[in-house]
This record gives sequence, C-alpha cells and structure tokens, in this order.
Amino acid sequence: MKNKTIKIDKVEAIAKRLNGSKSAALLQYQGLSAGDISTLRDKVKTAGGQVEVIKNSLISRALEKIGIKLPEILTGPTAITFCDTDEIAPLKEIDAVNKSKEKTTFKYGIYGGKLLLIDELKKFLSLPSKSALISQLLGGLKNPLQRLAYAMRYNQTQLVLTLKALADKNK
Repeated sequence: MKNKTIKIDKVEAIAKRLNGSKSAALLQYQGLSAGDISTLRDKVKTAGGQVEVIKNSLISRALEKIGIKLPEILTGPTAITFCDTDEIAPLKEIDAVNKSKEKTTFKYGIYGGKLLLIDELKKFLSLPSKSALISQLLGGLKNPLQRLAYAMRYNQTQLVLTLKALADKNK
C-alpha cells in the first residue's frame, strides 16, 4: 500500500511539473554512456531545462492525468525534458547532441497542453529560440530609427554644405 501511494505521489508530481513547464519532450536515450547523459543534463540545465529519467508507466499516467493520450505504449528507456525558461532552447541542445552522437531520439513533444508528434516537434525545433527572436525584434525596431536619424541629418548636412558653397562663391 505504501508503494502505491508513493507512485501516486510521483504521478502527481510529474503532472504538476508538466503543467508548470513551458514545453516538454519525451526522448529515448538508449546507448548514451553515463558521462554523455551527465553532459546532456548539464547542457539542458544551462539552456533552462531539466532532464529526468522516469518509468514509462508513471509518464503515461501523468500524461493521462493532464489530458494527453499517447497513441502508443511507451517502450524502452525514456526521459522527460522539462523546459522551464525557454520553450525551445533545451530541446535544441538535445537535438545538437543527437546530431553528434545519434543515440538520442525524440518520441513526443508537449507544448500548450497538446501532444506533438515527431513531425510537429521537428517543426517546433526549427523555430528560433526566445533570445534569438528578441534580438531579431530589437534589430528590426532599431533599423527604422537609424534610417530616420540618418534622413534627418542628411537634410541638415545638405543645407550646411549648400550654405558653405554659397559663402565660398561670394568670396
């Protein structure tokens, strides 16, 4: 009975964590060494996320608790990546490790309380991170202001040059 209440509490904690995260992803990490997993966790943590290895049955129950039904039963070793500060950056770190090691694979993604299949998750990963979007926005806002300042200075400069040319002519 005590073991059952512990599992129920774990499911509750996972469901609460999934609801509190900006996004999440289920991934298969089979084939990674302990050092690779540690490196992956550190990179994801730096990017604003957390990787936790959780039993498949607990993951499935937690997802059902928040209203997400998986299309198939989870098999193999599964980890959840919780993205706490940025929706995409931690997942991009995993994708980068996957490209170099080819040992991790995404199973599903979760964003906005909805399940993302592999194709949808890949489109999600192709989006720029939050910091990249902010820098693009600031660059876009800065450019018209620079043009306006240049245009305003241009007319004044032309006026001064014209007056100087008239003054030089009258000498």
